[in-house]
Amino acid sequence: MKLTKLRRKADRLVLEFYTQGLCQACGKVPAQTCHHFVPKSQSNNLRYDPKNLVPICNACHFAHHTKGDPEIHRAIERLRGSDWADDLQKRRRILCKFNIGYLENIIEELTNLLNQIH
Repeated sequence: MKLTKLRRKADRLVLEFYTQGLCQACGKVPAQTCHHFVPKSQSNNLRYDPKNLVPICNACHFAHHTKGDPEIHRAIERLRGSDWADDLQKRRRILCKFNIGYLENIIEELTNLLNQIH
């Protein structure tokens, strides 16, 4: 139970911190959500990794997840580069101890980052 609460808190903090600036898919509107380039279901190691977290607008996020629009990932990869995408694909297989201590550290780091910008 505590693990689930900590994960939810960490996820909320990720959303709050990584929705700064414009959408990295269309570049036209402010980011409203945070997209995991490598899905959370494929890598606990990248779930909170800043390199995997992409601020995007709700329209682009919807287009990717419900319509399967491949242009969303292509646009993000063009912006961030193929070396970035290759690095994520390599690191997605690294195992991560997803436990209470790990999540407490993530929450502390994100809280500190948010305090710096507020």
